[in-house]
Amino acid sequence: MYQFDKPYNDLPLLPPCVDFDDVSLLKLVNKANNSLYELKGIANVLPNRFILISPLTVREAVSSSGIENINTTVSEALKADVIYEQTEQRGAEKEILRYRDALMSGFLMLTEKGFLNLNSFIKIQSILEPNKPGVRKIPGTSIKNSVTKQTIYTPPEGFDVIMDKLKNFDNYFNDKDGFNEIDPLIRMAVMHYQFEAIHPFHDGNGRTGRIAMILYLVLTERLELPILFLSKYILENRDEYYARLNAVTTKNEWKEWVYYILKGVDMQAQETRLKILEIKKLINETKEIAMVNNLTLSQEMINYLFSNSFYSQKKMVENLHVHRNTSARYFQELENVKILSKFKYKQASIYYNEKFLNILSY
Repeated sequence: MYQFDKPYNDLPLLPPCVDFDDVSLLKLVNKANNSLYELKGIANVLPNRFILISPLTVREAVSSSGIENINTTVSEALKADVIYEQTEQRGAEKEILRYRDALMSGFLMLTEKGFLNLNSFIKIQSILEPNKPGVRKIPGTSIKNSVTKQTIYTPPEGFDVIMDKLKNFDNYFNDKDGFNEIDPLIRMAVMHYQFEAIHPFHDGNGRTGRIAMILYLVLTERLELPILFLSKYILENRDEYYARLNAVTTKNEWKEWVYYILKGVDMQAQETRLKILEIKKLINETKEIAMVNNLTLSQEMINYLFSNSFYSQKKMVENLHVHRNTSARYFQELENVKILSKFKYKQASIYYNEKFLNILSY
C-alpha cells in the first residue's frame, strides 16, 4: 500500500498492468506519430541538419531547467557559451550548457552503440550534476511540495532496491523482454513516469528523465536527431505534469498520464517543425544577402553562423581553423552587410545574429 511519507519500495516493475487499447488514446498516438514523421522529414531540408542540435538543445535546456526552477534565458545561455570562461558563467548558465552537453553525449552514445543502458543514464546524470554523480546510496530522499514543504512522495530506498528497478527500466527501454507490442510513444510516457518514480539520483532526475524520453524516440527511429523538445510544453503545463505523475502513483491513472505526454509530443513536434522552417528561410535570406553583396559564404561558414547566435574571433578561429586576421575580416564583412551586429565585452568584439536569436528565443 503506497504511503507518501514511506519509501515506495513496492513500486511495481514495468510493464504496468493496464490496457492502453483506448480509442481516444490511440487516435492521439496516430496524430503524434504523424507529427513526428513530418518533423523527421523537415529536418532534412537543411544543408547540414546537425547544426540544429546545439542551438535548439540550448532552447530545450532552458525550459527543462526552468521546470526545476533553474532560470535564465536562451539569449543569456547562448551568450555565455561564447563570451564567458567557465569561471565567469553564472550557475544557471552552467546548468543549461551541461544539459546540452549531456543530451549530446547521450545521442553520441546511442549513435555509436545502438542502445543506452544503465551506465549510459549514469553518465548523462554525471554530466548534469558533476558534483553529485551516480545512484544514491544514502537514505532520506523525498519530494516536497514547493509551497508547503510537505512531503508528497518518497521514492524507493536502498541501493539494491533502486538498482533492481533500474535494471527493469533498462530492459524495458531496450525492449529486452518483448514489450514492443505497445507503441513507442506510449512506452516513452510509461518509462518517464517510472524513471521519475525510482528517482535514482541525488539530483538531476527530472532532466535525465526528459533527455531519456527524447533519446528513446531516436532509438525507436521516430526521429533521426534529438530535436523534439518536450520541456517547453511541460514548463507551460507544470502543475498538470506533477499532478498527472502523482495520479499514476496514487490512483493508477496511467491513461491520463500517457494522454498528457502524447499531447505534448504532438504540439512540440509541430512547433519544432515550424521553427526549422523559419531557420531554413533565414539561411536562404543570409545566402541571398551575401550573394547580392558579392560576399562568399562557404557551407562551413553557414554551419558556423547557425551553430549559435553569438560569435567571437576566438571561437571562429577554433571552429573554422582560420587565422585571427581572416576571422576579423569575415566579421567586418558580415557586419557591413548587416547579417551580424556587434557589441563589446571587455576588450573583445562580440557579434550576434539578431534574427536567428529571435527565432530561438520564442
